[in-house]
Amino acid sequence: MTEDANTPETETLEQGQPEGLEVQGSESSPDSGENHEQKHDSVQARINKITAEKYAAKREAEELKKQLEEAQKAKVDAPSAPPVQSGLSDAPELPDDIYDEEKMRKYHADTLAYNRKVAEDVGKSQYQKQLEEQKRAQEQAAQKQAIDGWISNAQKSGIDLDKLGVAEQTIANAGVKPELAQHIMSDPNGPAIAVHLAENPALMYEVLNMSPMQAAVKIETQIKAEALSKTPRVSNAPDPLPEINGGGMVEQDGFSRQFPDAKII
Repeated sequence: MTEDANTPETETLEQGQPEGLEVQGSESSPDSGENHEQKHDSVQARINKITAEKYAAKREAEELKKQLEEAQKAKVDAPSAPPVQSGLSDAPELPDDIYDEEKMRKYHADTLAYNRKVAEDVGKSQYQKQLEEQKRAQEQAAQKQAIDGWISNAQKSGIDLDKLGVAEQTIANAGVKPELAQHIMSDPNGPAIAVHLAENPALMYEVLNMSPMQAAVKIETQIKAEALSKTPRVSNAPDPLPEINGGGMVEQDGFSRQFPDAKII
């Protein structure tokens, strides 16, 4: 009697796994965890960037609104100036007798001087307008740089920007003086100081009722240390490399131990 070529063990192998699957290729990729962490960091970085851009846009809009309100208030409070006569009213008038050589000579001389004066006035007006636009552009650039630095300092200190916005509004509503606000904003630890003041109303009003010089001294000698002691610092150092444990053997299941050399074709 001829022995069947397919033994029970072989039939078990053929029926137990899909065709073409090899046991040796069943291990998961060791980089899957690392790739997941990289994707998570990328998503978080994108969220932080969007939040910072949103905060910066809001701050710039608030500053522009404030400048517009101040300009309108200055315009209303300014004393009314006497009406300016049109340049055409000062223009020389053509003599009634155009054949009078002396009058026509004076008319041409006055017209030349008038045109020269008009050209000078237009040039001065345009130059003054250019200076004002240049000054406005410089102020906006400095303002944007200050806001970007403020946001960067907040992120380095690990301060949530939404929380910082609430703190700023609280201090502004309490009546902070412009000099003190500028001092806090120019400090690298300014965001932490602002949040600390907003979270301690009694201390905040004490500082706001001081002169800018006294408030600056108190901030440097007391408040800054208190604020930093409660603010988590964010390290700029790169993340440590993942620990690698070499030399270990891949754990095998019961099937692999029973049939170590088996392959499904």
